[in-house]
Amino acid sequence: MDFLYFKNFVEGLDMDIEANFLSAPEPPGLPVYELNGEKVSVYFRNEIRQHNVPFILNEKQEFPVLVAARYITPTAKDMLRAERINYMDSFGNAYFNLPGLRVYLERHNATPYVKPSSKVFTQAGGQLIYHFLQNPDLVNETQRYLAHISMISLGSVSKVMQGLSEHGYIFHEGENKRYQLLGYKELLDRWVPLVNEKILPSFLLGTYSFSGDLQSDWKNQFLRPQVFWSGEPAAALLTHDFFPQKFSMFTTFREKRDILQTLKLVPDPNGNVTLYAPFWMDTNNMEALFNRMNYKNVVHPVLIYAELVYSGEPRNLEMAQNILNEYLEPQF
Repeated sequence: MDFLYFKNFVEGLDMDIEANFLSAPEPPGLPVYELNGEKVSVYFRNEIRQHNVPFILNEKQEFPVLVAARYITPTAKDMLRAERINYMDSFGNAYFNLPGLRVYLERHNATPYVKPSSKVFTQAGGQLIYHFLQNPDLVNETQRYLAHISMISLGSVSKVMQGLSEHGYIFHEGENKRYQLLGYKELLDRWVPLVNEKILPSFLLGTYSFSGDLQSDWKNQFLRPQVFWSGEPAAALLTHDFFPQKFSMFTTFREKRDILQTLKLVPDPNGNVTLYAPFWMDTNNMEALFNRMNYKNVVHPVLIYAELVYSGEPRNLEMAQNILNEYLEPQF
């Protein structure tokens, strides 16, 4: 199937380029193809966004990497060209920087492969997927329970579950009618922009600054059940060797009076503390994970990872990779 995609992408360039498949090494090796005699290691994806690029740069392959995706965002294409990483998409856009093949085509007509109207990758879908990324076994829970913990309607759960099945992320397993979540890493990759672009803005409470010298002692001053750190401060709490510059906090306090008096934060449109309301209900399956992390004052690692990697900042990306390896990779 990948070879068919590859051939179609090449044919879409409408150029005299001969494409051949050569070999498929064992992971983490990438399949090797040939373009007019130039060997490339091909990195297949449905979509490539800016937060994917740093991970592509870390690919260590025998031959130059060629990204082949149905859709690549304009920013991601700029970043790939800046690093001289080859790419092509399903819209006839391409950049080849190979010794015997140099091509740059930009037709400005690309749109995301998954449309915004998809019943899966919506705000409601993202709130439900968040729980599946925490615990894949939840795909077998009742839809009423899923609606409760995701804070979405029962009808939305039904549509999202159907969509996940149609996209191949949920598979019916055996006569016992158990379901299995498939493609965890790809689903996580699609969820990262979804949570940052659709969910977090909808649950934003405001931007603040620390009052007085609270920032110097934030770990202790905000150790309370109404506060859950995410992003950079959560990474600092989990690793003990990371110093946050931007603070992302989820709090059950909804009234500005409570935020000002109890948390002692000051409204500031340019502040480095961003407050959100939780987009989930408490679940019992978090206790074991919190014990493993030795800290209860943080959100689930999947959300920490999503905020860090979406920032695009090199130091955050390195920390995101560590969290991915330690807490999320067992789900792959």
